[in-house]
Amino acid sequence: MVRRLPSDEAQQLWQEYRAGDIYALAKLMQSYYADLFHWGVRLHADREFVKDCIQEVFVNLWKIQDSISSVENVRSYLLVVLKTRILRELSKTQGAHQADLSDDYSFSVEFAADIRLIEEEHEVYQIRRLERVLNHLPQRQKELIYLRFYQNLSFEQIAEIMHLGRQSVYNLLQKSLNSLRKNWTISTVGVLVHLLQSLVS
Repeated sequence: MVRRLPSDEAQQLWQEYRAGDIYALAKLMQSYYADLFHWGVRLHADREFVKDCIQEVFVNLWKIQDSISSVENVRSYLLVVLKTRILRELSKTQGAHQADLSDDYSFSVEFAADIRLIEEEHEVYQIRRLERVLNHLPQRQKELIYLRFYQNLSFEQIAEIMHLGRQSVYNLLQKSLNSLRKNWTISTVGVLVHLLQSLVS
């Protein structure tokens, strides 16, 4: 498994890419591909479509290499760009404007790719139950929980990706967690913490 880049190493690669080093861009793609793919298939279920969008993101980054500016956080920037690319491509096929799609895309939560980490049958049951509870939340609440707990992003980074103010992100997270608590038991909370810790480690 490719390790997640420390932010300072990602920044160094970003500056090398801006200076014209295509190998630095390739290293960024290799390092963040899993994160981007996992994020992309939450936004749209067609895996080949998502792979194409990721490829287009990096092809375009190379095209604009000599004019692109510094970014505060490379990973959150790439997540923003991929989301924009996916929504733009969907707007072409669905005959809708990107702005119309921004609040109306499908977002799903699924732990199937990580279920192999959990061996106890009872925990698998709890995870499936949690998955169902999460998927009953509104799309943007699911997206927020995914970004906060799976991608481990800050409120500022989430605000950039979701085009919200920081306080709005905080308020939406509280609303989401309040909704989840109505359906959680103590044991389910424990499974959630265990799962999320394993996913972001």
